[in-house]
Amino acid sequence: MRLQRFNLKLFLAFSVVLSAVLIAQDASFLSPDVVRVGAKLACRCGGCRNTVGDCPMMRCSSADPLRHRIYDLKQKGLSDSGVVDTIVREQGIVALASPPAQGLGPLVTWIMPGVVLVIGFFIYWTFVKRHRREPAPLTPMDETLIERYRGQIDRELGEDEAEPGSRK
Repeated sequence: MRLQRFNLKLFLAFSVVLSAVLIAQDASFLSPDVVRVGAKLACRCGGCRNTVGDCPMMRCSSADPLRHRIYDLKQKGLSDSGVVDTIVREQGIVALASPPAQGLGPLVTWIMPGVVLVIGFFIYWTFVKRHRREPAPLTPMDETLIERYRGQIDRELGEDEAEPGSRK
């Protein structure tokens, strides 16, 4: 009975502390605007590969400050692209969840697999061409073995070449 009372008290204390932690979290800044703009920015905490808008970590060292910053900038009246541009100016292009496709990067990304495949086929063809050998001539023992079974081979091939439905 005494152990049950202790467990009940422990459970209640745990519930109160957990409730206090959850209530203390300032989630009022997580408006749809913050989530929408945060989806364009990368969470750089190192613990996840999400965007600032959907980082699931509580008290994330990267997402929480950026969410607050987005909220503050939206309160000042900046547009979504204005907020993103401001944060990119402050932190660099690495702040973006998907960097813009500029220059030769996208072109190289699409062309290189084909180029590498063609080069690989050329190397393979060159290797095979250089290392191709003529088959070794048959030894007298091989020839006698083939002659021994030649009749059976001719019979089996003869049946296969006959018209369908006819039997010999």
